[in-house]
Amino acid sequence: MSRVYRQRHPERTVLYQVLFHYFEQFLQEYENRFERRYGYLRPIVQEVVEKYLDCGNPKCGFARIRCPDCSAERLLMFSCKTRGFCPTCHAKRREEWGEWMRKKLILDTPHRQVVFTIPKMLRIFFKFNRLLLSELCLCGKEALMKYFKATTSKDITPGIIAVIQSFGNRINFHPHPHFLVTEGGTDKQEQFHKVSYFNDPLLCRFFTREVFSLLLRKQLIHQNLVQKILHWRHTGFNVHSKVRTESKDETERVGKYMIRPILSPLWIFC
Repeated sequence: MSRVYRQRHPERTVLYQVLFHYFEQFLQEYENRFERRYGYLRPIVQEVVEKYLDCGNPKCGFARIRCPDCSAERLLMFSCKTRGFCPTCHAKRREEWGEWMRKKLILDTPHRQVVFTIPKMLRIFFKFNRLLLSELCLCGKEALMKYFKATTSKDITPGIIAVIQSFGNRINFHPHPHFLVTEGGTDKQEQFHKVSYFNDPLLCRFFTREVFSLLLRKQLIHQNLVQKILHWRHTGFNVHSKVRTESKDETERVGKYMIRPILSPLWIFC
């Protein structure tokens, strides 16, 4: 698909300009300059970028909209509909998802945002095997379930929304699960047990065990490395659960923050 640089298009961002002018060169030079450090270039990267560059391109299709009253017409260009990369399309998805979550999913009860962090030494395993990211989320879920059982002495089921973020503030690879969790859960008799206090150090110990168990099971690490990390003063494992919401609107805002894109529209727009 041939592209024409759109000088006055709303999508005129720093991100768009850089990719429009240099992405082809990046593809040609990636193997020699970047593959050794960052691994092979996954096909989805090129696919997403090309879709983004064609977002709003009339050559990729458009709809003609006519007002039934005044007969005024305008053209609506088709969007790329990619999530997590295109600022415009992801913003629409985020708002729609937040509204659906508030109306259909979450309860009008206090929630906590629980963020799990793993040591830098272990992140490389998730960098080159992205399928492990979903299992990292499961480690966080199991840690929460065990924490609730230890706190209430009962098998309870909390409400959980899990999101894996693979990037840090410096756009570096930093996989860390975000969980939106109800303060408590229901037992088999449908009775709700409230858990208003979250002990981060204890929750972190449960999470640490789950991650080590996962990597040992996958034969990615040995027990010697586990003991080495556990003897460090700061292991690199961390849990943060201080963000608390009391209403559906607050919970929706935190949920939309959790699925924010890697590049914020606040700085990429000219």
